[in-house]
Amino acid sequence: MMIMISTSFLFSFTIFFMLIFSSFSQTYSKPHNIIQETCKKSAESTPNLTYKFCVTSLESDRRSRSANLHKLGLISIDLLRHNVTSTRREIKKLLRNKKMEEFIKGCLKDCVELYSDAVPTLKEAKREYKNRNYKDSNIKVSSIMEAPTTCENGFKEKEGIVSPLTNNNSNVFQLAALTLSIINMNLHDIQ
Repeated sequence: MMIMISTSFLFSFTIFFMLIFSSFSQTYSKPHNIIQETCKKSAESTPNLTYKFCVTSLESDRRSRSANLHKLGLISIDLLRHNVTSTRREIKKLLRNKKMEEFIKGCLKDCVELYSDAVPTLKEAKREYKNRNYKDSNIKVSSIMEAPTTCENGFKEKEGIVSPLTNNNSNVFQLAALTLSIINMNLHDIQ
């Protein structure tokens, strides 16, 4: 009788443990899967966005652990805003160099203006996105993509000049591309 109770208890305990583990693994694998799925779709549809950059960026924000697609969009907007702001700060720091060539200084002044204009536009894009007005949010984020491209191209106007902002501009561009991709996924979900 004792062996039967022990076996029954052991069997019940094993089933209970398996159910707990099963629900635990589903709970914690879901966010990772949505990030992977979102990044796979985004990288496939956006030529200037890499899967690795997408996953690394989204996973860098701990809110992504429990995010759905809409929340991933908010996270990507926040990441973009952070990068735009830090790039603008970096440009201002570079402009303090008194020994800088005038051409480079002119390019940096253009860049700081572009990035300064992007900050309020991003705030508007986030507000539109939160209200699920994805079309207007899309338009605003699209306009922000011009900042890193125009900034980078300014340095190419004179031969032999290397942009000190290539990495910053690339990151902002890819984050904007990621944000647009997620906005468009949300837009297609509601249509």
